[in-house]
Amino acid sequence: MGLRLIEDGFGWESATAEQIVVPRDARVYEIDGPAAWADLCRRYPPEITASRRHDWYRATGCIGRWVIPDWTQVQHDIDAVHLSGGGYLTMAGLPIPVQDDLATVLAGWNADHTYWFRDVTRHASTQQAWIYVQKAKNWELSTAR
Repeated sequence: MGLRLIEDGFGWESATAEQIVVPRDARVYEIDGPAAWADLCRRYPPEITASRRHDWYRATGCIGRWVIPDWTQVQHDIDAVHLSGGGYLTMAGLPIPVQDDLATVLAGWNADHTYWFRDVTRHASTQQAWIYVQKAKNWELSTAR
């Protein structure tokens, strides 16, 4: 499903999927809805109003100050951030209050996506190549290796 639920795909026509090993001690922050995203923004709050004001106003109709998490700070306390499918569906494209006149928007994320801030072990033997078939408008497992 991850290949079908890419928010801003840029016209990609191929992808590789592979299994990873999640370390037992991994500190994974789960974004399962607006409250979790707002909490992350509140804990690590660089203001980005100047760079996002016009785009996010056009997308949401809201005027105010905007923040996103400061990923350079997040990585000191958290190893990975995972956005659940349900979390994505409850907040994609919506303004999310953080505090007073401060708000945020979930942008640049795909449903059920994880961003890792530490190395993880990949299993090359599980790699699968996928291609986008234009006629069917669907992703298919590639038989070419």
